[in-house]
Amino acid sequence: MSKAVIIYGPPGSGKGTQADLLARKFNFIHLDTGRYLESLFRSPKAKTDPILKREKANFDSGILCSPEWVLKITREESERIAKAGYNLVFSGSPRTMFEAFGGGKTKGLTESLIKSFGKENISVVLLNVEDSTSIKRNSHRVVCSQCGLPKLESAKLPHCALCAGTMRTRSLDNPEVIKVRLKEYRERTYPIVSEMKKKGFTIKKLDGESLPYKVSEKIIKALKLG
Repeated sequence: MSKAVIIYGPPGSGKGTQADLLARKFNFIHLDTGRYLESLFRSPKAKTDPILKREKANFDSGILCSPEWVLKITREESERIAKAGYNLVFSGSPRTMFEAFGGGKTKGLTESLIKSFGKENISVVLLNVEDSTSIKRNSHRVVCSQCGLPKLESAKLPHCALCAGTMRTRSLDNPEVIKVRLKEYRERTYPIVSEMKKKGFTIKKLDGESLPYKVSEKIIKALKLG
């Protein structure tokens, strides 16, 4: 049966990079909620759609988007990926208790994942980095406007090394916005990890301060993929 991996950690901990590496090495589909939402906010429709305009305002200020809206998107997409028979990796989603566990008659993403993949095939990885590391990494980040690939600080190319797209700085990587994102993570996302542990999920806690390839090696070993 296919596997599902959820990678958690504060902004700048390397969640997206590690999810991309799993996708390249082990046939995972990386459902990058943040990147997907950002593509919606940059679309022409975002200028006229009231919901997208509201959610973009939250996104640009560092505040998490409305849980009900994000849950609907991620649940539908994860179910499609599972039905296609692929492994799935999330980088930071679900982001709120409601997205993870739902409320009232609304089912959370974890319930949907259990149904699609089986609880025994769901793994949670928690990457830990200092706040100073988070702020430094994010405030210096430049990404491709086309494919989203980050540019290395040492790279001298004025464009993306992969697709030759123009490079840009994301609106949510402003140092002051990063501080808001860190607060949002601690208050709204991190509690999910504790609740998932209570519900019987195994949490793999790893140091995210190392170079990406070293963190990747730790994740592969922890998930017993190699």
